[in-house]
Amino acid sequence: MQKLWRFITSLVFILTLALTAFEFYRCILYIIGSIKNDTYQGYLWLGIGMIAFLIIAAILFRKNLDIMQTMTHEGAHMLVGGLFLRKKIYEFNAKSSDTLTQNDTTLGFVSSDAKSANLFSTLAPYMLPYLTFAMVLFRLMIRNECLPIIDFIIGFTLMFHFTCWKKDTRRDQSDIQRCGVFRSYLFIYTFVFFNLAIILYSLGGGSSDPVNIIHANVEWFSQAWKDILWAISSVK
Repeated sequence: MQKLWRFITSLVFILTLALTAFEFYRCILYIIGSIKNDTYQGYLWLGIGMIAFLIIAAILFRKNLDIMQTMTHEGAHMLVGGLFLRKKIYEFNAKSSDTLTQNDTTLGFVSSDAKSANLFSTLAPYMLPYLTFAMVLFRLMIRNECLPIIDFIIGFTLMFHFTCWKKDTRRDQSDIQRCGVFRSYLFIYTFVFFNLAIILYSLGGGSSDPVNIIHANVEWFSQAWKDILWAISSVK
């Protein structure tokens, strides 16, 4: 029964990955259209913020980037498990890789009252750029004239998450091994495509008529539903 359930969920993950990848492709076309329509300011400052992170990290964060990444990783476990899944968190632990002993390979952990592994909380660090989403939500509350500042910070935090993904998303990661490598990668890339599309849509529109995260979600889901209907009609 468990094998059948894994097969069904894997099939669903494959279909949702295909859908989110296609919608991410549409998002790229949207960005290209924004450049042609001269409403690309959000993407300009996003790119500047991403480049700034690489420079600043090399100068200021070089010694502590490792533990910052570990804290962010474990923070995602704690955020999704404790806040969204309402698990009781008992302990949060993070340390730098240069403190590990020969028989110790654990950089950090979050202990809770969870009885078994949950895909959302276990794989949260690999799919949820929560610092960036916090800034995208904050973008709702500021004046249009201040958008370049927040878009710069969004790019800065997003590049930080990219470095975390590069470090953590490996086949030998205990989280990925626990959930199954194949299903984990399907799940992770589905949400990576979705989250990046929402973030990028949220930065569209320019300064005079900016898009926000609410509009971005409406755009994504409405277009995805149309594409699902189109796919169904094509099969008939």
